Amino acid sequence: MILLCESPFQNDVLDEALEISKSALEKGHMVDMYLMMDGVYGPLNSQSGEPFHMDSASDKFKALIELGATISGCRVCMELRGVQEEMLPTGVDIGGIFDLGEMLAEADVVLSMAGAR
Repeated sequence: MILLCESPFQNDVLDEALEISKSALEKGHMVDMYLMMDGVYGPLNSQSGEPFHMDSASDKFKALIELGATISGCRVCMELRGVQEEMLPTGVDIGGIFDLGEMLAEADVVLSMAGAR
């Protein structure tokens, strides 16, 4: 389970979380990711990597979902930041703190990608 609290382009935390998730899925592990605080900006459909000839974070989230990852976002964090459900790729669930609690309870390993390192 990955708790992602960082926004894209702020530092390399989002890319690290996405790469770890992709590798784990390719090795047959289950991946649950919970987006909290600025982490809810990660999968926004409006992002484009085109000007820089790279995949957008949104495209990477879509690929993880296709590989079987469960991605959930904090509804309160989204509302406070003006992120609406239609701004996210299909397959990103919107939930609350109870969803995070369930993910944590069921996880064998938890990676907290919350910034301060």
